[in-house]
Amino acid sequence: MAYNPFSRKSRFRLFQALDTDFSMICQLADLKMAMDASQLKKALKPFKMGDSVLEGYLHLYKKFQQGPKMVGRWKSLRSPDAKKLVEYKSLPIPERASLEFALARLAVCKLNGGLGTSMGCRGAKSAIVVRDKKTFLDLIAEQVGALNKKYQADVPLIFMNSFHSHDETERIVGKYMGEPEILSFCQNQYPRLLEDDSGFLNPKKLGSEAWYPPGHGDLYSCLFANGYLDRLLKEGREYLFISNADNLGATVDLKILDYVIKQDVPFLMEVTPKTVADTKGGTLYMDKDHIKLLEVANVPVEHIPEFCGQGKFKIFNTNNIWVNLVQLKELLKNGPLDLDVIVNRKQVKNAKVIQLETAVGMALNSFPGAVGLTVPRGRFLPVKKTSDLLLVQSDLFSLDRGTLKRDMGRIEPGLPRISLEDPFNDLKEYQKRIPIAPDITELDSLEIQGQVRFGGRVTLRGKVRLVSGKKTLRIPKGAVLENKVVEQ
Repeated sequence: MAYNPFSRKSRFRLFQALDTDFSMICQLADLKMAMDASQLKKALKPFKMGDSVLEGYLHLYKKFQQGPKMVGRWKSLRSPDAKKLVEYKSLPIPERASLEFALARLAVCKLNGGLGTSMGCRGAKSAIVVRDKKTFLDLIAEQVGALNKKYQADVPLIFMNSFHSHDETERIVGKYMGEPEILSFCQNQYPRLLEDDSGFLNPKKLGSEAWYPPGHGDLYSCLFANGYLDRLLKEGREYLFISNADNLGATVDLKILDYVIKQDVPFLMEVTPKTVADTKGGTLYMDKDHIKLLEVANVPVEHIPEFCGQGKFKIFNTNNIWVNLVQLKELLKNGPLDLDVIVNRKQVKNAKVIQLETAVGMALNSFPGAVGLTVPRGRFLPVKKTSDLLLVQSDLFSLDRGTLKRDMGRIEPGLPRISLEDPFNDLKEYQKRIPIAPDITELDSLEIQGQVRFGGRVTLRGKVRLVSGKKTLRIPKGAVLENKVVEQ
């Protein structure tokens, strides 16, 4: 059979070759859904969804039927100009006198629905201990608490949880007793759709596994529906800083806050220069006089390699976002924001399912006057895998009132490349085999796989590769490994 570059199989192979996540871009498949609105509502009856939740799901389903919007005029697409893509280093240092006024108008929101499944965990990722026996949640609360104390402010902290993470989050943040003020809510949950369009998973048989949280783009509608948007505006909170709970670099930056307020920016997205590890992230481009966010799902298949490279698009979305709540409310008066649908494929038991989701950054396309801001890489320190966890636990960083500080003693400006393979990609195995993070100030790259154990703190320099099969390779406490390759 002749090779067809537009077949689903060929596209899947292309995405594999690009090391991208096929589940996040499978909108490109030519899926045709058969259920009309009345059939869909009938199939959803067993889930007993409230009116607003049901309407939200119907809205996503309708957009899914329409298919992804492919960006056109590929050759003429260009990066935003200096007016729409500002450099962080160009921002002025705000005057101390203006900070009290600025902080009185700010609230902080952390997107906290994620599980630690990529590290073999079933609980909330934000409940994982990072450093000094403190979880992500503890460090975030300390960050905001320290900010309030330093500037005699009362910036509130909000967590948007999923039904997976809500109870655990409530338990951990409950100990802060209003210092800072912490608000949390559970985002919507939608039923998982069977891939063959025969209906949905049975909620009576599968319980919570029949449901899913519909992505962090759900934030805007949730804030509006649960009254938090009106509450914040009533308190004079006109600006909301949004970021992922697992990104410990996403602290409140007063230069950015001052810029957003003084320039009356309705929506600001922090972006940072791409590296070879950032192929999946959305990027910004100019569409007439406005900037737009471009995700891989909206890229014609023949241009995906160029999208994922570092040539045409040199920056990507960090998911650190600043939004004007007054303007957000005006937009929401006309209904949900027009966010593109992300089609996420999963397997539950033996059933292949589809999750219809949205992303918080897609709201940029709804705000005329939105701006991008190129920030230092230090504002993007996500922990997705145990290799990321090792970095933030290492001596490359120190902890100061909940904030990670880079060690300025490292000669190389970038962070070392770390690859932790099986069994180190499982959190419990990682913690057991590396009980104390090594000294990696002079490390270039590290690869560990198989039966390797550290007896305590060790020093790793240059390029280190440790691979062991059946026989355990023990690295004693105090060992110094420099440009060392051990394979057995």
